[in-house]
Amino acid sequence: MRDRRLAEIAPLAAIALLIAAGAAPLLRFLAVNRTVGTLVLVVVVIGTLVMIRRAYVAAAPTVRADVTKAVAYCAAAVLALLTVDWGPHWAIRACITAAEVAVIFDIVTIATRPPAAPQR
Repeated sequence: MRDRRLAEIAPLAAIALLIAAGAAPLLRFLAVNRTVGTLVLVVVVIGTLVMIRRAYVAAAPTVRADVTKAVAYCAAAVLALLTVDWGPHWAIRACITAAEVAVIFDIVTIATRPPAAPQR
């Protein structure tokens, strides 16, 4: 039987590679189309704030990791919004780094999760 965690990690690894390769041009495109970029990223920030709220389940044994993962994605979204709206020279790389850290943290939390019980 194959480990189901690999099926979750493989797409996240592909996403990490896509972020590394294409995030800077995408952020530049959104900065050129500032109105559309701002609207899209405001929706993303709101979505990540909802993600933080839904990740907080006090009784869950992984609540700290879940909330930390959601906050990492929220930080990347806020940095993307900052990049599009104000465009400081450091923000593009900071946004890409934050997104990469969020995805890598997601991969680590999946990899360290105990394997699922075998199906009968």
